[in-house]
Parts: sequence; structure tokens; C-alpha cells
Amino acid sequence: MSAKVKLVSCIFGLIITIGMLVVGVLAATQSDFLFQGNLTFAVADKSLYVRNVRYQHGMNTPQNVPGFRQGFINGGFDLNMSNVDFGDNTTGTFVLYFDIINFVVGGTTHEYIASASWTNSAVSGVSFSIDSGSEVISQGTVTPENLTDSTPISGSVALEIFVNNTTNFDLSNITVSFSQSVNVDEIDHVLNDDGGITINDYSGSGSNIVIPDSYIVGGVTYPVTSVGSETFRNNTDIQTVVLPDTITSIGENAFDSCSNLTNINLPEGLTEIGNRAFSDCGTLTDIVLPDTLKTIGNSAFWNCRSISGTLNIPASVESIGQSALVLQGLTAFTVDADSQHFTADKGILYSKDMTRLIAYPTSKSETNFVVPNEVRTIDASAFRYCIGLRGTLTLSPKLTTVGDSAFYGCSNLSGVLTIPASLTNIGPSAFMSGKFTEFVVASGNSAYMSEDGVLYNKSQTLLVSYPIAKPDISFIVPESVTELGANAFYDSQYLTSITIPSNLQIIGGGAIANCTNLTGGLVIPQTVTYIGMHPFYRSGFTSFSIDNDYYTTLGGVLYDADMTTLIQYPTGKPDTNFTVPNGVETIDSYSFSGVKNLTSITIPSSVTSITDSAFYGCSNLDIVIIDSPAVAEMLSSINSARYLVRYATTVYVSENAAGSLPEEFSTIFVETTSDKTGYNKYNVKEQIS
Repeated sequence: MSAKVKLVSCIFGLIITIGMLVVGVLAATQSDFLFQGNLTFAVADKSLYVRNVRYQHGMNTPQNVPGFRQGFINGGFDLNMSNVDFGDNTTGTFVLYFDIINFVVGGTTHEYIASASWTNSAVSGVSFSIDSGSEVISQGTVTPENLTDSTPISGSVALEIFVNNTTNFDLSNITVSFSQSVNVDEIDHVLNDDGGITINDYSGSGSNIVIPDSYIVGGVTYPVTSVGSETFRNNTDIQTVVLPDTITSIGENAFDSCSNLTNINLPEGLTEIGNRAFSDCGTLTDIVLPDTLKTIGNSAFWNCRSISGTLNIPASVESIGQSALVLQGLTAFTVDADSQHFTADKGILYSKDMTRLIAYPTSKSETNFVVPNEVRTIDASAFRYCIGLRGTLTLSPKLTTVGDSAFYGCSNLSGVLTIPASLTNIGPSAFMSGKFTEFVVASGNSAYMSEDGVLYNKSQTLLVSYPIAKPDISFIVPESVTELGANAFYDSQYLTSITIPSNLQIIGGGAIANCTNLTGGLVIPQTVTYIGMHPFYRSGFTSFSIDNDYYTTLGGVLYDADMTTLIQYPTGKPDTNFTVPNGVETIDSYSFSGVKNLTSITIPSSVTSITDSAFYGCSNLDIVIIDSPAVAEMLSSINSARYLVRYATTVYVSENAAGSLPEEFSTIFVETTSDKTGYNKYNVKEQIS
């Protein structure tokens, strides 16, 4: 289907897929044409104004639509064509021209890009298409208050439809979109040795971006061929991105953690998507991989949970990295039949020879899954959070490797899991959260053993995984064990006591985490030389005790030896008030997560870093006192300290630190008269968004 969106002059720019809905019927024998819809744009209110609408049919001269009521484009309007005479011409071209004024609003003005999309199936007798390029509505020169009859238009959007024979044409599925044009000075760029331009940093605040297809360097025009590493990383403003057809590669972390990015095109000609290029883009919706793509890097689309439906892997793809296509809303993968590298079976993605299971669609539902006999390797995170996978799991008798976190979060898997004799490499947290009652290791396995249903390495020095549905309430770790694997006991809700061996050396990250029924003080052996991230978070311990060259405790709280890092606050510690010792520089990830007893906390000036989710779930933390300018600066929705004040009603910030508070803080808290010398006092507003 074909249609065109045109404007007066062409420019590179930003595009937003927030559109203008056009509804109507056009017929050769019918004079009524209805144009209606609420027009909503991510631009300043009352910035785009429809001055008039003209129509043209066939070769006729464009005429003003009689009775059109001009107005702001974000207000919505009806366009009545009942008085329009289309003449006797029943075929040809029909065009609507929207003449637009772009105002200066709030002292600022922007250029805008227009484009259109068609979301319906073919209509008999009508062709509808969109030019691949976009054109511009120029910057405004007047304000709404200074609008006169002589104010010149800024641009004319032309919607062009080719009617090939007598037919009714429903315009309701046409979306005309407007977006801010990019200022090329907001995107840093470098000229590569191969004559292409890499954009490598974006400093603007626009929400909808069209990447330029070229830059002029030294008087010569060069094509933009790549989006560089980390160009838009952690940008929470951007919502839509349009890449030019000149792009061949997207670099590592290019759009990582762009949490509000909803749409991006992957143009034909793109050959490479780098590691973590789109990871944690939680609102990114359906994507289409181009037929030119060759490489998808590790974790490229990790945790893009809004991508749903079916994803097709083109035949051109030669390499898919670890965890590239997991943690999404997909129900199935498909692969082009002539692919030499990959295949799909029952919606699951494998290597062509099916020896490698790459990704199981997160939203696929299945009961009692049997890994095909051909599979030798299950990739890292391949089944991560596949909660629709229920019942038992049967591993391939030829399986040799299960990657890190392969079945992490598959909380509806249950029963006995048999480790085949061939399986000699199990990554950390491979079976975490699966509600297995017992691990059984097949005879002849050279790498692993099981005892009383618990999985160990062959020499029983490493406890790999404890089956969390095992009903025992107490467990004594064998004296031979020197290492607790990552998340080894995670979520073991039945356990009320655990005994750690006296010669333990390593406690993996999350090793005894979320064991909420474990209580009392935990004595950590002096032999422990390494403790991973958030080792005991949300377990019910009331205190920790250790003192060696690597770790120490004070008041039952776990620190590194020099007390510059607070590693873990005991979830069950009964204190209601806590002051972080002066000298602590870093508060570790999840270190206070789930702590319910604390009602107030003081953060000293020495703290410069609060790691992700350190205070997640501290729902009773009512009063927060902050002496650190670095922490004050973090108090926004996108930074790791945001949970520190998530439930607070009162925040005290020292006078030295108050100047570092971000603007966003004032949208949640309001300054009030202080009752604490040397501190500004802030109370939460009545309504929190």
C-alpha cells in the first residue's frame, strides 16, 4: 500500500511515534469525508497549530476545505468534507494538505519532523505508502499570543493516497506523527578510518530521535554508519528512535537501560548489534531483525520484557551471544528456513544442529519439558524466569554444559531433577528458584555427586545447589565443604537453621539469601576470605560475627576489613534507628533490602556510593538524615539511592549537602521549617506520583 508524507523542506531530526489519528471514508460516489481524532504529541502545549487544510483530487488545484476550524494540533478536530465537490474523476490521487504554524512557547522553539505509518491490511484498489525520508516543519518565529492572519506557515504536511478504482477508503489506520528535529550539535561524532561517521554521545533531552544519515566534515559529506558504545546509555528521556538506512552497526551498551524507549527501527543494512546494546530497555516493544543482520551480541536484548509475540531470526544471522534474547515477553522464535546457523523447534531457539539450546521464550507455557537428546549445551539464562514452564524437567542424556543462571527463576519447575552422567559443567545459580525436592546424580558422572538430595561437586568441597522444596527445617553443611556456590540456598523457605563448617573459605553471592525463616545470629568462620554480593539479604539473621583480615562486624553489621564498605545489614536486627559509621564509602547492593524494623537512618558525609537497590523494600524507613552531598545528588527516580527515601515522610539534608539535591527531589518533597540545627527539613508532599 502506498502513501506519502511530505513537508516544505527536508532536514534530519527526531521522530516521535505519537500520532494523529485520521478516520474517514473516501469513495468515488461519496462526498462525505470525516477526519477526526484527539491529537497528542510529546511537545510543549500549544506549539503546533493547524492554520488551514487544503484538498486536491486528481489534477485539480488545491482548494481550502470549507468550514474548517483551525486550532492547535494537540487539541483534536473534525474535518467535514460534505461540501467538497470531487468532480467526475473516480480514480487518481487524493491529497490532504495540513498547513502548520510552529510557535515559540516558553521562550523555546523546535523544528519538527513529520512521518506517517499504515497499520492495516491491503485495501482493494488503493495503494498507500510512506516516503523513507522525513521532512521538516521549521522553527517558530512567533508566539501564540502574536498570531495574526499574516503569520506565515512553518510547513505543510501532505498526505497522498492513490485511488486506483471506485472504492471506499478508510483512513482510520493512518497515523501521522510529529517529533522534534535533532540538533546535530547534541550528538558528538567522529570520522572513522573507513570513511563512515560514528555517533558516540548524545547530550540532548529530546524524547524522540531521528539519527542524521550524514555529517559534513572538512567540507565533505560522510554517511553515519554506526551508533557508538554507550551513546544513549541510561538516557530516560528518549522514547522513540529512527535510525538511517546508512547504519551498519550498533555498539556495546548503545541504548542500555533506556527505560522509556518504546520504539526503534533496525534498518536494512544493519549487520551488527553489540553486547548489551538494548539491555534493560523494559518498555521497548516489538522489534524486527533485518535480513542483513549477522551478529547479535551477548545480552543484546536482555530484559526487554515488553517485546512480545514471535521473533524471527533472519537467515543472515551467523552469531547469537549468550543471554542475547532472554527475559522478554516472547511466546515463540522462528528462523528462516535457509538459515545455516540456527533453527527453531516448537518455538524454542537452537543452533542449526540442535546441540546448543539458546533461548526458551519467556512467555511460552509448557508442562514437563524434556530437553531434546541432541542438546549438548544450554546457554546462560536460556530459561531465565520462564514461569510458564511447569512440572518436571528432564535433561538430555548427552548434555555436557548448563550455563550460568540457565533455569534461574523457573519457580514452577518441581520434583526430582536428575543430573545425567554426561553433565560436567554447571554454571553458578543454574537451577536457582526451581522448586526441586531432590537432586540425583546419575552413576558415572565425573564432576558431581549428590547426598541426601543436595548437589555437590565430586570432591564435595563445593555445595552447588540445595533443593529449596526439600522439607527439612535444619541443615548441617558437611565439613568437607569450603565453598557455598552462588545462590546455593536461595529462597529455601523450609530451613529454620543452618550450620556452616568451620573451614569454609568462600560464600558465593546470594548464597543464603531470601531464607526468611533463618533466625538468630550467624557466626561466619574466620577462614572465610571471600563473600559475594548480597550474601544473606532478606534472611532473618539478627546479627553477623566475623573478624579477620578480610571482613569485620560492628554491632552485628557486616563490613569489609577497613570498614569502607557496608556489605550486609541483618534483616532481623531489631533496632529501629541506625547510623552508618563515618568512614563508610560504599553501601553495597541489597545490603538493607527488606529490612522492616528500621524507621530512621543517618548517612554520613563519607558515603559516596549507594549500589543498586541497597534500600529496596525498606517500607518502614520513615526518617532519613543525609550528610553526604554525593548521596543527596542521587535522590531521583533513576539513581540507586532512590529507595532510600521511597517511603520516607521526612528527610533532613545537611546545609552542606542540600545544594546537591536534584530538581526531581522537589516534585516529591517540600522544604519546611527545620527543627534540626544545621539541616534543611523536607516533608513528603500529600500526593506522591
